[in-house]
Parts: sequence; C-alpha cells; structure tokens
Amino acid sequence: MPTDFDEWLEEPNEPNPEDRWGDPENDLGSVPSVETLGEEDAAGIDVDGDLAKFFWATVIYANVALAGVSLGLLLIAFRSQWAWGGGAVVVGLFALYRTYDLYRTYQEHVADSDEGTPDADADGAVDTDSDGATDGDSAGAANADADTAGVGPDEHQ
Repeated sequence: MPTDFDEWLEEPNEPNPEDRWGDPENDLGSVPSVETLGEEDAAGIDVDGDLAKFFWATVIYANVALAGVSLGLLLIAFRSQWAWGGGAVVVGLFALYRTYDLYRTYQEHVADSDEGTPDADADGAVDTDSDGATDGDSAGAANADADTAGVGPDEHQ
C-alpha cells in the first residue's frame, strides 16, 4: 500500500517554471550602468527657514483638514454618528481655515520683504505704470475699462 511520501507512479514530466529566468546571481553582474551628466545633490539646496516652517505647517494642517472633513462626512453618512462626525468636520474645517491663514500670512510676509523691488509679471515685464499695467498696456486697459464702464455682467452685449 502506498504512503503519502511515496512518489506518484505516473508523475507527469513538467518543465521547471524557474528555468525561464536563468541564474539571477550571474545575470545581475551584467546589468548596464547609466551615467548621468550634471548630477546635482538635492541636499545641497538651501531653503529659507521661514519658508520651510510655513510649508510644513501648511502640509500638516492640510492633511488634518482632509482627514477631518472626509472622515467626519463618512461617519455621518454611513454610521449616523453625528457627534463624532460633526466634531471631525469642525476640526477639519478649522484646519482648512488655518491652512488658508498660514498661506495668506506667508504671502503678506513675502510681500512686505520684497516691497523695495519693482513687481515683475510672469513674462518678466517690470510694472512701471501707476495703474498696475506694464509699459504699453495702459492704453489697452483704459479702452477696455471704457467699453464696459457702467455695464453689469447681465447687461453686456
């Protein structure tokens, strides 16, 4: 009588599935290396301390806002736990407000420190006119204002 440890009498001759990959120890030695030109180390970049502080505080507040609002709404919708869900939504909305407040504070902080330099647009044109337009744009802006003066958004044709 055969036991569990005996080989099958008619065992099929199957190929070994690991044979198609070869020998990894020998194949890894032949992996080509890639050289990049102009390697720069990201750790060598200096970041302003205020910028880093505002950035990480904003990231944490944004994560708390996302988690609080989403989990709070899920608790309210699926479990009808108004107390826990409402509290989580309130915490999330407060964190969202603090995220916006930190962003606004940083923008005011940067605007105050750069007050002595002229403003530059995205295309690099320096703002030198009193109306806030770049040189040569003043006449076009004045004409656009005259065309729509006194006309509301519903009355414009």
